[in-house]
Amino acid sequence: MENTGNPYDWCYLSGRVNVFECFLLNANFFERLLSCQDFHDVLASLNATPLKDLFTHVKHLYEYEALLHDYYYNRLCEIRALSPNTAICDFFLVKNEVANLKQRVRDEVFVAGTTRSLDKNVRADTWQGAAEVFLEALNESISYVKDAATRRSGHHQAFITDLIFDGAYLRYVDNLSEKAEGVIIRRYLKAYHLIKGIEAVRRAVALGIDTELFHKCFLKGLDEDHLFCKLAASKAWVSEKTLGAMLVAARDRKAFRISQRDKEHFPVSSQFPFFKMESGEINPFPDGSLVRMLSNLSQENSFVYEVTADNYLLDMLHPVKRIPFGPERVFGYLCGLTAEVFNLKLALGGKVHRIEGRVLRERLRKTYV
Repeated sequence: MENTGNPYDWCYLSGRVNVFECFLLNANFFERLLSCQDFHDVLASLNATPLKDLFTHVKHLYEYEALLHDYYYNRLCEIRALSPNTAICDFFLVKNEVANLKQRVRDEVFVAGTTRSLDKNVRADTWQGAAEVFLEALNESISYVKDAATRRSGHHQAFITDLIFDGAYLRYVDNLSEKAEGVIIRRYLKAYHLIKGIEAVRRAVALGIDTELFHKCFLKGLDEDHLFCKLAASKAWVSEKTLGAMLVAARDRKAFRISQRDKEHFPVSSQFPFFKMESGEINPFPDGSLVRMLSNLSQENSFVYEVTADNYLLDMLHPVKRIPFGPERVFGYLCGLTAEVFNLKLALGGKVHRIEGRVLRERLRKTYV
């Protein structure tokens, strides 16, 4: 695979990642975990994993969220410190910090009723080095959060906050997808941007979010022919046929454009029905499965979309397991680690709160191994 830097610079880290992958948890582990009858059985299951030092007592199960957060964050920082190029690690670090920031804003702005600490939180030292690549997109969103907190009311406030920060994050992802090392990584980021963007637009349409605010905080900088803008203008969610037509119409969008250096890595245009290779564009979804799923977002069980989308993205990374070293190998592991930590939080949280196993199983994501 082609990289912007020397691929041999990634040899040491790729070797470390190969070792880390051996300790990732598979689907059988999560099935056993969900089948545990009591907390002692849960601890026994965790004792055979790299998490055994974190969960040594039943009381630690009630601290699962903080313990897993630190575990994930520390592993990201460890890999970032060894990376020749930190951009792909920042993708995960920034995503992690955005989730933390949204929670702080909910607690301090909408619960406590103050916006005074908002700017301080955004620029806090807890962002470490990852803040620099995101602050430019994020700073312009702060005024929108304050506006939502001071002028608007109702049960949509929390979603509006999420929408504002997600919009800033997706603009960052869109920019990163043009510069990231490795064609598989770039293709993944383009697909991620489209999937998460369509999900946000669908929720905004379903909730009837204020159109002016939505354009300010999420659609900023996009022309009226952009797929997201067209979807936002719809009164109801679109059919599979309509969405497919919109994807065809959007083929001139930058989000689907690939560079000359990437063309050789993709199959012939016949495998990409919506986009023509001759114009330097590509459909991030070479089959129709995700388009069908995207068009079915009106169903009540929205978690089905999230599970399907996350599984689709993880499946996109299967080819990186055949790459011995390079940024793709590291990126694939980090995606696998992210899915694992999500599943652990879901499973342990379900056990602590005594949620039925069936409900947890249908929300679990695929595992990387």
